[in-house]
Amino acid sequence: MKKIDVDEFPVEVRSRFLAAHVFAGADLGMWSLGRNRELYYSTCANEKEIWAFLELSGCLDFLYENEEGWERPVILSDQIGLVWAAEDMFSDGKWSCRVLMGPMFLSKTSVKYIEDSLRERISSVFMRRQLTRMLAMVPVITLPMMNQYVKMLHYTLTGERILPADFIFQDERTKRFVEEEEGAAEGVVRSDPERIMHGEMLLLKAVTDGNLNYRQIYDKRQDFESELICVSGNTLRDVKNEMVVLCSLCCRAAIQGGVPIKTAKEMEVKYHTEIERKDTITKLKNLNMQMLDDYVKRVHDGRENPLISRTTQECCDYIRANVTKPLDVDGIAAQMDYATYYFTRKFYKEVGIKVSDYIKQARIEYAKIALMTSKKSIQEISDILQFGTRNYFSRVFQEVVGMTPAAYRDRAGKEGEQT
Repeated sequence: MKKIDVDEFPVEVRSRFLAAHVFAGADLGMWSLGRNRELYYSTCANEKEIWAFLELSGCLDFLYENEEGWERPVILSDQIGLVWAAEDMFSDGKWSCRVLMGPMFLSKTSVKYIEDSLRERISSVFMRRQLTRMLAMVPVITLPMMNQYVKMLHYTLTGERILPADFIFQDERTKRFVEEEEGAAEGVVRSDPERIMHGEMLLLKAVTDGNLNYRQIYDKRQDFESELICVSGNTLRDVKNEMVVLCSLCCRAAIQGGVPIKTAKEMEVKYHTEIERKDTITKLKNLNMQMLDDYVKRVHDGRENPLISRTTQECCDYIRANVTKPLDVDGIAAQMDYATYYFTRKFYKEVGIKVSDYIKQARIEYAKIALMTSKKSIQEISDILQFGTRNYFSRVFQEVVGMTPAAYRDRAGKEGEQT
């Protein structure tokens, strides 16, 4: 595949392409193709493999059927559920550049459907495993979010507004998904405020109860949430605003569930700060799950150990909030205004394990999240968590989890949920 640097694009084409890249390129792969299928530019991970999917699936053939170019967004989808959105840029009445956004999975595409599709087409277990690991890195987005991305792409490239009903679809199955979401008539709002409010209440109750099965409630809530209303004109900003509100609600729910006010408020400030730092919707989605998991576990741990004093609970909170910093028993005791001897005995009596072991467990819990949601190497995670050496980190991880960090990440990749 011959590639042309984006700086070599005509000025008008380059400016519009870069504008499209800014709003979606960090979250979804962005491609630029020529009239003869030449690849000018790509930000997509696993570029060669994804290009093979495009070619073998017939998506490229469909895209290039129209020699005059497409004046509306084209939604491409292959047999295993990968989806792309394409848009042509015109100059002097002729199309000069073809922009492709993706791939992505729609949240309506089940893991079982993907696995069955791979099994039907690929006999090699090794190849299926490799492809499954690669596909686990593909963003999973809701239909409303995909529609929003495509509409914003069209507006960025043309300056015109468009409705999902005007999209061109390669596959009837994907078209049916979008039509069901949008409704039969133009302008019909399919949001159900009562169901949305009920889902939110159930999720917050799960936080208050310390219900570790909150993920099932969260997934069901996503199924019927309405399309994000773009209030600011910036989808990323609006998602951040929604997360800030959810974080504050979770903070209050956790306090009702028994988490000390000081701890819950510190968590709220921490997550508000992290939300503002994220620069893609995918990163925000991962942070959202981490935030919910953190609040639920804080409530759950407090209820599992009702005899733990507030001082010891604050100590546990302090350790979990500072797992990436150097921690030692003497320093923690001083932080809690206790003599080391008295503090260690009190902690062991109430929690049932030594302070040093609790620190290890807290760091391993952090490591599990990092292994599942980030691309940091095992050495980097070990360094961040103050383990000293990778070998020591791996040994402690195996003692606590029952497998090595590499095996844990591998399993998480294979089981990566596409919902």
